Amino acid sequence: MSDPRVAKRHKWRLACEVVSDGRSQRAIVIDISRTGVFVQTGTRLPPGAEVAVRLLLTDATEPILIRAKVARNKQVPPQLTSVARGGVGLRILDAPQAYYETIASLEGGDSRRQPSVTVATPAAPEPARTRFRVRVKQSDGQRSRSVEILAESPDEARTRALAEVGAGWEAVAADSIA
Repeated sequence: MSDPRVAKRHKWRLACEVVSDGRSQRAIVIDISRTGVFVQTGTRLPPGAEVAVRLLLTDATEPILIRAKVARNKQVPPQLTSVARGGVGLRILDAPQAYYETIASLEGGDSRRQPSVTVATPAAPEPARTRFRVRVKQSDGQRSRSVEILAESPDEARTRALAEVGAGWEAVAADSIA
């Protein structure tokens, strides 16, 4: 049986925020494609509902906002959540250029929505960045988790991880991932 999707999906684990009917819910992006996103969340959203997804791409300093429509829900019984991922499949209605550039870099090609204007000046060399796994824990609780961040140093990785997870968390360690 062939996969009916029109765009290649890429595994991508990334914290995000899903906003629906004025309510915000933290979630995790599991995979992305040029036409859709699968988000792991316990929140049930009705098919056809429009949502906004706010996420921080690996090289970005500011979160991007994607407008999407709920295409499907995948429910998983509570006793299986450690093995199977429940969530929502979202069809992208509108996304910024940076999103399509990220997809293009995963595919090793050019974005289909690249701007038509090119800059003639040479670009400054990008600083060397390393992927870090940052362990964070709740300031006033027992929960902990790991966040993968692209940064120049462990200190920058800790700072970016705390910005991603939000208030109420402390960075415990930042280890480079080979």
